[in-house]
Amino acid sequence: GTPGKARTQAAQALRYLVAQGHGAMVKDVAARAQGADAVDLAQALQAVLDEDPMLAYPSKIAPLPSYWPPMAWRKPVLKGGAALPKEALQVLGEMLSFPRTEGEYPGLAQVKQACTAPSLAAFAWDCFEAWLAVGAPAKENWAMWALAALGDDEVARKLTALIRVWPGESANARAVTGLDVLEAIGTDTALMMLNGIAQKLKFKGLQDKAREKIAAIAEARGLTTEELEDRLAPDLGLDERGTLVLDFGPRQFKVGFDEALKPWVRDYSGGKDGARLKDLPKPIKSDDEALAKAATERYKLLKKDAKTIAAQQIQRLEVAMCQQRRWSEANFRDFIATHPLVRHIAQRLVWGVFAVTAQKSGGELEYPNWGGELLACFRLGEDGSLNTADDAAFTLPTAGEGQAIRIGLPHALQLRAQDAQAFAQVLADYELLQPFAQLGRDTHALSEGEQAGKLLTRWHGRKLPTGRILGLANQAWRRGDAQDGGGVWYFSKPLMGGRVIELNFEPGFSVGYLDEEPEQTLGELTLGSKPSWGAINGEQLLDWRELDAIQASELIRDMEALCAPQ
Repeated sequence: GTPGKARTQAAQALRYLVAQGHGAMVKDVAARAQGADAVDLAQALQAVLDEDPMLAYPSKIAPLPSYWPPMAWRKPVLKGGAALPKEALQVLGEMLSFPRTEGEYPGLAQVKQACTAPSLAAFAWDCFEAWLAVGAPAKENWAMWALAALGDDEVARKLTALIRVWPGESANARAVTGLDVLEAIGTDTALMMLNGIAQKLKFKGLQDKAREKIAAIAEARGLTTEELEDRLAPDLGLDERGTLVLDFGPRQFKVGFDEALKPWVRDYSGGKDGARLKDLPKPIKSDDEALAKAATERYKLLKKDAKTIAAQQIQRLEVAMCQQRRWSEANFRDFIATHPLVRHIAQRLVWGVFAVTAQKSGGELEYPNWGGELLACFRLGEDGSLNTADDAAFTLPTAGEGQAIRIGLPHALQLRAQDAQAFAQVLADYELLQPFAQLGRDTHALSEGEQAGKLLTRWHGRKLPTGRILGLANQAWRRGDAQDGGGVWYFSKPLMGGRVIELNFEPGFSVGYLDEEPEQTLGELTLGSKPSWGAINGEQLLDWRELDAIQASELIRDMEALCAPQ
């Protein structure tokens, strides 16, 4: 074809197919096809594939924006120690501004190979802030995508803080692009930040976008969302014992974490454990200035990330207990028992061994990762061992015919009284506080009349501040979709198996105008197969007996906490 957009896009598509491993198929089609005017398509295809990717830049390069050149920005530093000269910065800016129709321009890979990663990340952040300072013009949003090309974990942290507030500043489109940038940065920390937005955010539209991204990433990796979240708990560079040595030069210090994921510091000079310290000491004259500065910054980031991880993982494990999620023995070992950080939380909980029965799926037998019959309980020791309530070694039982062994967190309703009492005593002996209520969790049940009905009216008519309703988002509930005029009149709680509980209230509230309706009156609760406010027909509603005992107890627990006097 003649030069132009169509031919350029066709060439991009061909190169993309070859890059995805379909080169043989593409070449086979070209060899069998006949082009216009007897063009040899196989030869033409090869010519396209042989093109130097470094030449795939726009024929007309737009001038860089008014806030360029970056005289006051932190400069990229070559691995040899010299900063990039002004001429090279001009070329770098042009490469960052190229359209991303075929992904990242390959010249940037050469830049990343030649320069130190922290200096490139700092340069990209300064460029991004300069773009924000001039009003963040959409035509120059490549300055934001520069964070995807050159950003690191620290960039991901700072960008996440902005993404969380942008929707409230009428910058929702920018926030959505920010989610794309976090995904493109792609490090464990960046994906952890993305998952944090998916779990908890007051702006539902953006939270749903983040959930969609997490679900898409999970699907691309052949995982469930829960399995992906297992893998999104960064190890922060800690060793298998959950510790890290920080080097000040003449002095070294070992850092670890206690059961609450709060850091501790111990003198480690000479490679031996010394005295426990209150905190990482400040550098002194005899220390290596550069090493001590880097170690101090690393310690600050460790504390910050551990706090974020602790909040996410505690909430995730509590939801897993309530939803009766289970892990295979291998996944439990890899992602919980031996994880440098998560294992500290796991040591404060009681774990159970469950026998799950094979189910048919697509003509094949599969063993579910939820539910099952509780066979026995154990505790995770500090050294990673499995122990009984008597501190004896615990051995996982074998599964019966047609069953498989899974590990999970037993709910209070599943624990025998003697087991709960015994494990409560051993946790008390070790002075371990549970991260959330498990052994002493309050339990509830629906009455026979409530189970037989389709509308649950126990809390009907209660008047509550709107802010209390919004707090349900911290208890695995989701704010309903905005209806006409941006109004929200319900919250929903998804359950295993695609079922959903809905709580209606009135007069509702409008997103961004919460002060206009400071109080809400609770309506009925309904159980259905999907979120369907305003479209629930009688045949779509389920009886409340469809809930199992744990689901019913947790629903009542949520509602009693919501309505409790404060």
